[in-house]
Amino acid sequence: MSILKDLNLEIRKALDADKELYNHLHAKMINDMQKATLVTDLSVGTANTLISYGEGLEMNFESNNFVLKLYQIFGK
Repeated sequence: MSILKDLNLEIRKALDADKELYNHLHAKMINDMQKATLVTDLSVGTANTLISYGEGLEMNFESNNFVLKLYQIFGK
């Protein structure tokens, strides 16, 4: 089961808005999320980029922990 469906809506919108500029990166990240069943299945690059999107959107992370930020991005 893919975690893509659980991705924070605001981050998904920002990711999709950058699709034309970063087509290859967008496709890789979507593919990574479709293959992943847990947030820890994501590549470090995809996870880091998602956290960067969250920080850019001034998402209020409850922790500074990398993995916990990912869980929050996916509503876990």
